[in-house]
Amino acid sequence: MSVTEKPEILATDFPDHTQLPDSDGTFGKNFQEHPQSILLTT
Repeated sequence: MSVTEKPEILATDFPDHTQLPDSDGTFGKNFQEHPQSILLTT
């Protein structure tokens, strides 16, 4: 039987919160937008 060594993954290899993308350039659907606009205009 042979032993296979796994490479260690260090925490420094992963990006922190400042390096993560905060948007992908697309707009999300806001399901509250239409009911709120009706309430605000009445």
